[in-house]
Amino acid sequence: MRVAIVAFTLSAAACTSSAEKQAKVEQIARTAIAAESSTAAAAASLPSTGKWDQPHLVERLVRAGLAPQALHDLKPEAYWKAPLLAYQLGPSVLHAYIYSDSAARRAVSSTLDTIMAAPPGRAGVYPLRHILILQNNLAAVMVGGSDTQQERVRLAIEAGLPAPSRP
Repeated sequence: MRVAIVAFTLSAAACTSSAEKQAKVEQIARTAIAAESSTAAAAASLPSTGKWDQPHLVERLVRAGLAPQALHDLKPEAYWKAPLLAYQLGPSVLHAYIYSDSAARRAVSSTLDTIMAAPPGRAGVYPLRHILILQNNLAAVMVGGSDTQQERVRLAIEAGLPAPSRP
């Protein structure tokens, strides 16, 4: 009987510990999503230039219902020649590179194998389940996710930004 009580107590403690860990993970995710949502809200007050920037990218992802969470620990591949903005989108990761203009983006993306999203002959940079998305001054690689999720992200980005406002 004593053994059963001890076993029950230990299993209850393990469940609580597991539940607490899960609650902590969920709280961290909610905090990260809230931070990106505030970035998206700030995009509305920025002037429309017709070029992608971080707030407008985040706004587009939030409006598409993707709940982005910034990933600050990922390192960019040197061949992109731009800083990396990475976002967790559910089970997927979006690697985004924003250039000064579309010509600068095209100078880099035109040298890539579009199937591998890497320079020709360089394989294994991204897992095989990925898509390359190019729009104006933005290049992005979506890694993972279902066909539906990849299409949602692709459509959200390829729709582009509003034209710059005229004075």
